[in-house]
Amino acid sequence: MKRNILLILTILFFITNLSAQECEYKEYYQIVDLAGKQFTKQNYKEAITQYKLAFSKTDFPFGHDLDLALFAANKTNDNAWAGLIAEKLAKGGVPLRYFGKYKRQKWYEKFKSEFENYSEYYTQNYNLELKQGLISLLQRDREFNNKYHEWRTKEIDLTLNELIEGATTILNDFESIIEKYGFPDEPLMGYNYVRRLNRIETYRIEVLIIHIYQSGVLILKDEIDNVACTGGLHPKYAETLKGIRGFGNSTGIEQEMKVRYDKYRGDE
Repeated sequence: MKRNILLILTILFFITNLSAQECEYKEYYQIVDLAGKQFTKQNYKEAITQYKLAFSKTDFPFGHDLDLALFAANKTNDNAWAGLIAEKLAKGGVPLRYFGKYKRQKWYEKFKSEFENYSEYYTQNYNLELKQGLISLLQRDREFNNKYHEWRTKEIDLTLNELIEGATTILNDFESIIEKYGFPDEPLMGYNYVRRLNRIETYRIEVLIIHIYQSGVLILKDEIDNVACTGGLHPKYAETLKGIRGFGNSTGIEQEMKVRYDKYRGDE
C-alpha cells in the first residue's frame, strides 16, 4: 500500500513539474495579476508578497510588473528589494533618467554608481536590432490602422490595392522578424522604456496580431497558447485572439480587403 502511494505521489510530482516546464509563465501570470489588484487598491505590502512569489516562478519577470513592484517596494521602505528590482530594470535597458524620481531612496546612490555595468550588460545580452525593428513595425502598424479608419469614415481615399499592400507589408515584416529572431519578446529584447512618457510599457504585440487577424490572416494560430506559456503574450490575449476575425472568411488579406471595400465603398 505504501509503495502504491509513493508511486502515485511520484507520478503526480512528475506531471506537475512537466506541466510547469510546458507552460513556464502560467503561474507567473496568475500570481502577478493578483499582485496588480492589490497594487490598485494601494495594498502595497500584500502586493509585494504576491510580486515576490510571482518573480520566483521565472528567471525573467516582465518590465511593467517590475515597475509596479519597485513603486510598492519604495512605498513600504523595502530598500534591499527595491535596489534589486532597479538593477533588473537597468540590465533590461531602462535608462538612468527613469530612476530620477527615486533619487532620495537609500538604494539609489549605490545603484547609480554601478549603472554603467548594468548598461553594458544590456547591450551585450539583448538583441537591440530586433527591438528597434519591432518598435518600428508597431509604429507603422498604428499608422496604417489609423489610415484605414480614416478611409472607413471617408476622411481620406484609398484604393483597394493600397489597402491590400498596406496590410500585406505589415504581415510580411512581422513574419520576417519571427523567421529571423523567433517570437519577439522581452527576454530577447529587454524592456520597453518609452522616453517621451518616461515610462515602462509592454510592447503591445497583441495589438499587432489582432490587426493581422482582422486583416484575414490567422498568424501563429496553432502556436498562440505556446507563445503565452513562454511569456510572449498574456493568456487573456491568447484567448481573445481565438475569437478575433475580420469581415471575410480568414483566407487572406486580399479576400478580406475586397469584402471591406465592398462594405464601405460598394455604393460608389
